[in-house]
Amino acid sequence: MDMLRIEYDIQHHLILSKKKRSDHALIRMIVSTLSTPSELFNLKKRDFRAFKGKNFDYYTVRLSESGRSRISPVDRKTFEIIQSMPSRPFNYSEEEMDAIVAKYSPPDRKYDCRRLRSAVESILNDSSFFGELETFKSIEERYAFMLDFNPLYSGFWDLEDDEGIEDFVLSYSEVSGVKDSRKIADDTGIDEEIVRKILKSRRRSLLFYER
Repeated sequence: MDMLRIEYDIQHHLILSKKKRSDHALIRMIVSTLSTPSELFNLKKRDFRAFKGKNFDYYTVRLSESGRSRISPVDRKTFEIIQSMPSRPFNYSEEEMDAIVAKYSPPDRKYDCRRLRSAVESILNDSSFFGELETFKSIEERYAFMLDFNPLYSGFWDLEDDEGIEDFVLSYSEVSGVKDSRKIADDTGIDEEIVRKILKSRRRSLLFYER
């Protein structure tokens, strides 16, 4: 599976889940921290921390599973979303978490928690430093790595720029087969007028050229 399609699949989960905050938060945690279902089940709001670093503010979360724990970077927006949720945000079974992830999968590819986590790992594996992430001297260095290589941290996967919105709309229309601007706007939460203008441009997504 090529990297552009994997990146689209991850973004598809993130964008379409925005309508339900708890589902969106669960998917963001997997993409931001590579959380497992057990780590998500054990998660509590008090496990999160915010810090003032030398060069930027950064955020962390303690993830626990089978008596072991690890400290992971977490992006700012996911941190903020979790703060508005119950003290135990994800009190679900693994099967329920898999069903949440599957619900927001592209129509031609079904994901569960494990497969979504693997998709994010494949994006990060493009960096020669990913295998050394746990050996970085500080959590701030690990956060800086994620800023550089995990598009959720920079906001790109949240569609914070016009170019990103255009390519996602074109890719969504191509993968889903949906050509109606109102339907795409309802599905993605992107303004219908913006969707209409993008579709009228008759441009092609990057996915089209990678076939």
